[in-house]
Amino acid sequence: MKRIALLVAGGMFALAGTFVQAETIYHWKDEHGQAHYSDKPPPATAREVEERRVFSGRPESTASFTVRRVAADFPVTLYSADSCGEGCARARALLQERGVPFAEIVVETQEDLENFRQTFGPPDEVPAATVGPRQLRGFESAAWHRLLDNVGYPRTPLPPR
Repeated sequence: MKRIALLVAGGMFALAGTFVQAETIYHWKDEHGQAHYSDKPPPATAREVEERRVFSGRPESTASFTVRRVAADFPVTLYSADSCGEGCARARALLQERGVPFAEIVVETQEDLENFRQTFGPPDEVPAATVGPRQLRGFESAAWHRLLDNVGYPRTPLPPR
């Protein structure tokens, strides 16, 4: 059975970043009219108590319009295997560093291998990738960068807003 993992860095499907947490901050005046702010509820003697909801953390970023458009036209699928080692790790890292959303198919079973051969033909060489209708075999960083550049993926991920 295929094991497909969606891996994305700052990307379109599942995005990097921390989740947003809401916290309550209390504002009140004491018996002398002095204003106080705290994340703890005020004492019973407090006057003019206000509860304010604030948000901490950073919302998850979304992919830029450019990345979403290119990913729709040229989706990336990385083919790897447990025995692939350094080449697969480097291919995966290149995609993540560029912020390219991709699916990963780990070739594990005979059925996976047959599906791989239908896409790529012989020889059975991983890592391999499809970028839309185009194919990459083996890992050579300049070739991977060149193809990603040619279809329009940004060279570096855009910073979150």
